[in-house]
Amino acid sequence: MKPINPGSRRQKIIMYYTLAVVLPGIILGYMAYRGIHNDQALREKESRRKLEMDSQAFFAAIDSSFVQFMNEQIADSMLSRSKKGDPSLLAFFIKDTSGSIKLITHKLLYLPAELLTVQPELLSPPTNLKEGLRLEFIERRFSEALRFYQNKTLKTTDPAEKILALVASARLYNKMNQPDRAKALYDEIQKAYPGSLLNGQIPVGLIAGLEILKINKDAGEQGEKRNNSRQYLELLLYPPCEYDENQFDLFYQSFKEIIPETDPVIDSLFQELDTQRARTEYLIRLINGPDLIATNGNNHFNGGKNGMSSISINSAELVAVYLSWDKNNGYQTGMVIDFPAYLKSISEKLIQKIDPNSSINVKIEDNNGRLIFSKVIKEETGYLSFPFPENLPQWKLLLRENKPGFIATLLKAGSGIYLFIFILIALLMVLGFVFTIYTLNEELRLNKLKSEFISNVSHELKSPLTSIRMMTEMLYHNRVQTEERKSAYYSAMLEESEHLSHLIDNILDFSKMDDDRKKYDFIDLDLDELLLKFLESTRERLPEPGFDIRYCRPDRVPVIQADKNAILQVFYNLVDNAIKFSGTSRKININLFSKDDEVQLCVKDYGIGISIKDQDKIFDRFYRCDESQSLGIKGSGIGLTIVKKIVEAHQGRLTLESRPGEGSTFCVHLPIYKKSET
Repeated sequence: MKPINPGSRRQKIIMYYTLAVVLPGIILGYMAYRGIHNDQALREKESRRKLEMDSQAFFAAIDSSFVQFMNEQIADSMLSRSKKGDPSLLAFFIKDTSGSIKLITHKLLYLPAELLTVQPELLSPPTNLKEGLRLEFIERRFSEALRFYQNKTLKTTDPAEKILALVASARLYNKMNQPDRAKALYDEIQKAYPGSLLNGQIPVGLIAGLEILKINKDAGEQGEKRNNSRQYLELLLYPPCEYDENQFDLFYQSFKEIIPETDPVIDSLFQELDTQRARTEYLIRLINGPDLIATNGNNHFNGGKNGMSSISINSAELVAVYLSWDKNNGYQTGMVIDFPAYLKSISEKLIQKIDPNSSINVKIEDNNGRLIFSKVIKEETGYLSFPFPENLPQWKLLLRENKPGFIATLLKAGSGIYLFIFILIALLMVLGFVFTIYTLNEELRLNKLKSEFISNVSHELKSPLTSIRMMTEMLYHNRVQTEERKSAYYSAMLEESEHLSHLIDNILDFSKMDDDRKKYDFIDLDLDELLLKFLESTRERLPEPGFDIRYCRPDRVPVIQADKNAILQVFYNLVDNAIKFSGTSRKININLFSKDDEVQLCVKDYGIGISIKDQDKIFDRFYRCDESQSLGIKGSGIGLTIVKKIVEAHQGRLTLESRPGEGSTFCVHLPIYKKSET
């Protein structure tokens, strides 16, 4: 018969695994994948539809907020005379039927003459300071002029006259080479009258600031000059009162001449002034020009019954929204809103309204891709882009649904069923593959052990057969002359044949035990008597002289129910093992005693011992430890397996204690047979 190639068998098992597990798994996995793909496509479609609705709701909320914003600003303007208004409100004005414009609130750097309004702080030029002017400018009697102005400052009740007297006093201090006093007085004027106009048109705060900077420059006070420059440029950038373009240009150029040094903060303030000036000019043209909505046809939003319309402003100077509200009485209310600032102020509220559960990520970008606003729970890619409506700046709203975590997706009702199936199939395939590989390796290991077993058994069978044949031939041909020699040959032949008999019994019994075909004949058995007879025969056929086998037992040993031949096989294998692994020691102890409800038989040798890593494996079939192979100790690897199976068949157990180099002790624990009382 042709031997089976292990590699061929392994290939067949892999092929069977592929046909039975892999191919069905691939087919089912593909079907699950298609299910996942379709489920994902449906989910993405639903997500896109939801995001489209959210974007429409967001834009609608912006339009609604314009109506609310305009109503709030109109109401505030009626209750308050302040012209500051909302930070995002650039201009708020009213036009009547004649085209006359009234500016309610604005963020302009300066105003054209026709839009200037008279404020309570507006000062009329006084007429009773002529004496001081004569002393100062004609007669140049500075001390007397200073006393005159100081006296006027203390006695006058006219604000305009007081401011003129204070400015003249500070001017005289400077002429009299008292810059510290002049600077202190100018600082007092700047802080006390920041929103007042001198002679009805010149801002007092800027006059004082300019004079302080001149004193700083003349005195070489660079640090103070730098700090004051920043302060007064901010005063020019955010004017506390209204004045015309000429006044703005005058102070702008004066500051430019006095502050030539480069400083990052000052440079940025000048740049901001240039930007705001361009914006101011654009807004003045817009306010004085024709109505934007009327000139742009239908390219705007109409607020319906509210009568409000809006249109976007996209220019180099300004990104804004123009709101217009036509009243029935012919008055038109107009507003220009700084859209970036306005959107930042309301975006959180709008997003919270349309997405209270924070289920979407929101970004807003301008037409150059610059991020204006962001509310992102977890940064991800794949945003959907929605352009702003035509009545708003040409920006983009970027939305992305927040994906829940993997576990949350799986636990979500109606979601993840295909993914569960796919994972289950993959897991089964992996487990099947691991099990197949394990089975293959175990089969190959057993095949290898069987091959070694056959080799060892063949060697053990061949050695005694060779000896018996040789001695038989010598006796047959009468080559043994003396009777003593013949007796020795007969004894050796008997010993070898008994060894063969035990070896064959082991093989046959192992085969039966492995297939669960072993039958036992349980009888009342006296272990002490049986063991004495066994030891007597064993001592007679010891392989080497000098072995000291000591047997210790109590006076009385209980009877047990056991199979005589099976127990003899246990004796033989344990003692044979003790002899083979005794090393240089020639001492073996056998103890038989009863304890509790069991009889214990312990066989102890003082040989090479068993390593810890081999102690759990020596009862496995065909297993031989490394020491036995390296020392050339013969054996089949089934002796201890047979002992363990026999003991377990007798409802007993087998224990081992061993230390390398100190020997081993095998103990058989068998239950005591108790006769039932009648």
